[in-house]
Formats: sequence, structure tokens, C-alpha cells
Amino acid sequence: MTDVAHKKNTQTAKYHLDVDGSTPVPPHIKSKCSNALDGSMDFDVLALRKVAWGITVDQNNLLYDERFLETYAGLIINDPLTAIVELIANAWDAYSTGVKITWPDSKKGQFFEIQDNGHGMTRDEFQHIWRTIAYNRIAHGGQKVGPPSDIVGSPRQVFGKNGKGRFASFCFATEYLITSRKNGQEFVCRVHRTGSEPLVLEEVSFTPGGVHGHGTKIVGKGVPRPIRLAEDKAREIIGSRFLANPAFKVSINGRPITFSDIPDLISESKIDVEGLGTVEILHIDTKKSDKSTRQHGIAWWVQSRAVGSCKWSGSDYERVLDGRTSEAKRFTFIVKADFLNEKDAILEDWSGFKDDNKAWQVTRGVVQDRIRQIIHTIGQEERERTKSAVIEKHGNSINRLSPVSKERVSNFIDEIVEKCPNFGEAEVSQLAGILTKLEQSQTQYGLLELLHNCEPTDYDKLHEILSQWTIGMAKVVLDEIQNRLKLINELRMKTKKVGIDEVHELQPLFERGLWMFGPQFESIEFTSNVGMTKVIQTLFRDPKGKGSRNRPDFVVLPDASVAFYGRPSYDHEFEQDGIDHVVIVDLKTTGLALGSREKDQVWRYVKELRLRGVLKSYAKVNGFLLGDRIEPGENEEMKQGDVVKIVPMLYSQILDRAEKRLLTLHERVKDAPFLAEQQEELKRFLEPVPVQQAEMI
Repeated sequence: MTDVAHKKNTQTAKYHLDVDGSTPVPPHIKSKCSNALDGSMDFDVLALRKVAWGITVDQNNLLYDERFLETYAGLIINDPLTAIVELIANAWDAYSTGVKITWPDSKKGQFFEIQDNGHGMTRDEFQHIWRTIAYNRIAHGGQKVGPPSDIVGSPRQVFGKNGKGRFASFCFATEYLITSRKNGQEFVCRVHRTGSEPLVLEEVSFTPGGVHGHGTKIVGKGVPRPIRLAEDKAREIIGSRFLANPAFKVSINGRPITFSDIPDLISESKIDVEGLGTVEILHIDTKKSDKSTRQHGIAWWVQSRAVGSCKWSGSDYERVLDGRTSEAKRFTFIVKADFLNEKDAILEDWSGFKDDNKAWQVTRGVVQDRIRQIIHTIGQEERERTKSAVIEKHGNSINRLSPVSKERVSNFIDEIVEKCPNFGEAEVSQLAGILTKLEQSQTQYGLLELLHNCEPTDYDKLHEILSQWTIGMAKVVLDEIQNRLKLINELRMKTKKVGIDEVHELQPLFERGLWMFGPQFESIEFTSNVGMTKVIQTLFRDPKGKGSRNRPDFVVLPDASVAFYGRPSYDHEFEQDGIDHVVIVDLKTTGLALGSREKDQVWRYVKELRLRGVLKSYAKVNGFLLGDRIEPGENEEMKQGDVVKIVPMLYSQILDRAEKRLLTLHERVKDAPFLAEQQEELKRFLEPVPVQQAEMI
């Protein structure tokens, strides 16, 4: 690879030259390359020709629409309120202790200015920061910044993250001059933009050394933009967010911003801490939640000096409020507790309090309780409105409940609104609706117990199911699957018992399990045919073959039972005119082998039904012989013509087929509660009844 010099404003073009050695590289082209080349390297001939012919490639080919900056920076360059907060936050991050602002006035021809005494920037730092889109302030400078060498103070938590604050000055003018001093240097740079370039930097002057002081100054130039934010409103916004630290002072047009600039946003209260002194609490409410809590929380002042940072601490989250709530992004509390200095409660560098100091522990608890009470009082009206709206929405359902249930729902709404302030009206309404329905349901709170026992991943799966199925639809499907799984489970257990009573134990199960024989038997039109049963019973002279009083639709034999299931046929007028398809299920007791005699027996049933006129010759017949063993050589099915098929099958074979038809769900859900419960019942069924021996009587 070779680097090629280029003309001004043309980025260096770098080529990966990769061509097989079959194409020779001309010597005059090689001579154009700055690096020595040897025959062992492969080169892109086309690229080398471009070099030899003097063709340069401009890779600075990113294009920007004139709306790019408005889209990228958003409110920072469109909303003066957001813009001024961003610029002051930049001064804070530079560890400034004083910020001077000149508010723009078109009538006086006065441009916007902002000047701070923070660290400032060297020319190289400025070029790197301002030219890096989405500059990561935290990654390059850390989450905290220390003071300049001539300023005493504890490290500060910085606000900046994404590097968009540099665009805020465009909110006040079409361009600006930025002057910054640091490490003896000073530079002045003009920053503007064009229709195709969102940020253009032109250095005006540079002094490499000998300059005293530090800080940054930004002055609006070009064409001033119309600002619909009065100076007094700007003072209020700035005061509500930057008065928490007495060491950070902001002034506009030469007049410092104080608490008097935010009279409508601040309230004051005092509390006595027993045995210690009086604490003054100033509460600042910005009325509108910010995106984060970075400019909010509890600021502790001792003798007009900040201790630590203004923030919500871990103990505040536990005792005062959830840091995710809108209140946490809206409220600031300034706590003045001068007596804590006398009680030796402050760390030497004033970065915080001593955790084991008794005075601090007592004071913190009293203050947190008072702040929680203030927040609770402020939100009382909103909570009452939420309660009323929720009860009104669910009033009809609640009124249908019993008095006890009605009281339970009302108390629940009260408690959830009081203890979960981060819940909005929509969330409280949803919970109230769920609780009301639980009170109306028969199982009541059993569902909550089941949900409590679920794993977190189960909640995700349940959410996915309910987003694609209604409860009713899911229940229909799951009920059918459950019934079939239980049927397979029961048949598998009972067919293991030698000498099972197939009439009472197996035949009723197969009546619900025709689907096991194939999809063509899923139709609900296949029903037991008592008429066929009575015809077949006449074949047997043995009284035991004349049926069962309990199940007249079965032909009961000493070693088997036979059932007939038919699907009706219809004529051209859609009137029923006989049987279209018959399923004969001949269940042999366990321990009896299936052979040709049993197949012939089923064929005799078919002939008898045809002889009596019950079954037409074209009616399709499927006969299934089921047992737990088959005689050698008798596994093949027997056919009689095109419409009669008689198939011998093992119980295990039909059950395996049934499980495959259910996509082997039985194995995958064998630990399901309903199957486990059924297993216990079947074990008790199969256990022999204890018999008292005669010789012991």
C-alpha cells in the first residue's frame, strides 16, 4: 500500500493494490510511487495508472443537507431555553466558578455572549473536540473534573456526554467567535456553517505562549436569530437549575442570578433537629421534568459552601422517592445545615459527609423525612385526581362487587397511588381493572399465585403468547392438547396391566381417541352406532356376548370388546341415506395374541352388517384390531375389495403414532402439573387391592 501526496483540500488516497503477477507494472509508473517496490509485491494497475497520470481521488465525499444540524442537534439550536442550559453546563464541566452572559437585544444591536473562567482549551484540544461529531466527553475526560490550578474545590460531576453543546451558540446567531485561553496559549476561531457543511472552523488568530489566565468566551456574530425568550425568563430557568452550588455563580447583563429570580419556583421550610440545631430547606420546582436527574437532587450547604454534589443519593432513593420518577427530574432541594461543621461531620476536602458521624446520620434522616413529606403534599392533588379518574372508569364493574370486594379494590387503588408515585393514571387503571376482574372470577387470586411462581423468562413467553392469542383461543387449543396428552398417558399406563377390563377401562378411551388412527378420523361425525352393535350381538349365542347394560354401544365378548363408529352419507337432496364410512375398533384384552382368526372375525362383522342392510357395499370400512402382541407373520393388514381394510396393531404402536401426531409433545411436557397429577391417580388405580388371608382370620 502507498500514500500519495495530493493537492490542498484533497484527502490522501490510499490504495490496496492486489493484482496477480501476470500484468507487468511499467517502470515509469513504479517511479511515481514514494515507497520502493520489489517484484514480490502485487499492485493494482489501475490505481498505479491513476497516480502516474496525475489523477487524485477526493475522499471527502460526505454530503450534508442544510437541515442536517437541525435534525442532529434538535432543540439545542432551536430552543433558546435548551441552548442556554447547555452552554452553562459546558462552563460547569470546565470547572468554571463564574459565568457572565450578555443577553441578545435586537433593538440595541446587542449580540449574545457567554464567558467563563473554566479550564479553557488549547488550540489542539479545540480542533479535536469541535471537529469530532458525537464527541464522547466522558470517555475522553472522565465523569469528574478537577479545578484549575488557581481555584480550590472538590472534583465535579460533569453534565456533558454527547458533544452536542458546541452547536448551542447557533441558536442565537448564524455564526460565532470562540476565544479560549489555557496553558499560556490563546486562540480565536470563527465557527459558522454553510448549506452543505454543518460546521466550518476558520482560525482568526493564535498566540502560542505568554498569555495569562484561563477560560472561554463565545460571541455571536453574523445574523442574530430571533429569540422568544425574555431575559427575566432566562434568569428563572437558569436559577432553577444552577443555584444549587454557591461556588458556581451566573450573571446576565452584569446582574447575578439569585433566589429572588425564581420566586414562583421556590418554597422554604425550617425544621429543628433535636439537640443539634435548625435546618433550612429550600425547595426548587422547575415545573417541567428534565431528561435526567443531573441538575436535580439534594444539595447540602454548610456555612454557604456546598458539601459534595447536588444529587439523589442511594439513601434518598430508599427514603424519599424513586429516582426514575418525574419528580426526581424536576425537584431540587437545598439544605442549609451550618451546625454540621461544628459537629465535625464533613470530610476534609468537602466532598461529602462522614458516614459514621452521629450528627450527620440523625440530620440526614430528619431531612429526608421532611423532603418526602414535601413531595407527598405536592403530589396529593394529582393523586386524588388519579384515584377519582380510575374509580369513575371502573365504577360499573366495582359496583357489581360484594361490599367486601368493593372495599378491597378501593383500598388497593388508594395504596397503589400512594406507594407507587411513578405509576401514571393508565397503569393504575390497568391494575384496578385486573383486580376487579379477579374479584369477579371464581378462582380469584389463584392466578396471582401462579404468576408469582413463574420465572422471569416465563413472563416474557406469556407476554408473547397473549400478544398473538386471546385467552379464549389459547384455552381451546390447550384444552384439546391437554385432553389428548392425558388420553395417551392413561392408555399407556393401563395397557401395561395384564388382564385389563377392556370394556370399562380401554374402550371408552378409544372412543375419544379415533384421531390416533389417522387425520381422516378427526371428524366429529364419527359417533358410536348402537344399531350396528345390536346387529352384531345376534351373531353370538353366548349370553356374555349380548352386551353391557352400562355400555350398550359395545359388543362385549369374554376376551374382547368391539365398538362401531359411523359417519353418515347423504343423497343429492342432502338427506341422510345411510353410512358412508365405518370404523370398527376391536380391543383384545392384554395377553391375547392377534392372528388371522381375529382378522376374520372383523370381516364377519362387515358381512353381517351388509347382509342386514345396515351397511352398503360401497361404504368404506376401516377395522382396527388392537392387542399387546401379534402372532408371527400376522402383522400385515387384510383387504377385502377396495373399501374394506383390517389392520392389526399393538397398543404401543398406536400410542407411538399418537405421540408423533402431537409432535412428540408428551415427552417434552411430561412434567406438566396435569400429567403429574394424573400419574399419581393411575398408580393408585393399578395398585392391587390388599386381601386379608383366610388363615389369618
